[in-house]
Amino acid sequence: MKEVQISLLNTESYDTIDKARKSKVCFLPLRDLSTNPLNWIYEDLDTKEDMDELIESIKETGLQQPLIASRSDTGGHILLSGHRRLKALQQLFSEGIEVRYNDLTVTEEHIPVIVQYVYKTKEEQFRALVASNCYRHLSKETNKKLIAEAVKIYNNQLSSGKSESGRTRDNIARIANVSGRSVQRYVDIGKKGEPAKMKESEKEDTVSEEAVQRTERKKLLKKLASLENHFTDLDPSIYSQEDLQEMKAEAIPLINVIMQRLYIDAGEL
Repeated sequence: MKEVQISLLNTESYDTIDKARKSKVCFLPLRDLSTNPLNWIYEDLDTKEDMDELIESIKETGLQQPLIASRSDTGGHILLSGHRRLKALQQLFSEGIEVRYNDLTVTEEHIPVIVQYVYKTKEEQFRALVASNCYRHLSKETNKKLIAEAVKIYNNQLSSGKSESGRTRDNIARIANVSGRSVQRYVDIGKKGEPAKMKESEKEDTVSEEAVQRTERKKLLKKLASLENHFTDLDPSIYSQEDLQEMKAEAIPLINVIMQRLYIDAGEL
């Protein structure tokens, strides 16, 4: 099989994840794990439907990936990746359902976790959290939250004289692991050496974007329904019944998939 090389724009996140995956898995009790205070950034990505699917998947095939956490300087461990998996495990435990991981039983006293070292600064912990979630497809709202948190960290560095040299936009982008263009969209940079501010107009932009998304979704749903009717009402005098059934068998599942994707990814329209 031919090996395919994938080139990444920012390999720092990939390297962090790859390093974590090669680390040894240990087993920790549930009481020793705490959620990350910064994980609120990703909460808009977690729908009930996604959680139900995850719970069903773990129930049927077991836990496929261990959680990732860092040691806390106050004791215990703080999650970097696996908040949804932890919620799913807690529900399954409460229902008395057995969970497996690599032929081992997962219990409240025995949860598989990859443990990283203690992160000394808020920026280190934030960047580790972002790196551990780099595989997730982010919404515009989540990107905005990431950048807002990066702005806070950058401004704290600036006030303490610990900020790195270079453009403000690029420093914020580095912390949030997003493009400089994304930062420019949401942030008023100001003069070099001054604190950065989030653009106030973005709130209005978000509202108007949501209205456009709803309108576009209705239009697309109408077009998809029309397309389905087109295949359903094909003239049998032109096509044989066998041809019609074959076309419907191919078209309707495709339409259903597109409609499902539309509901999931409507925020990208």
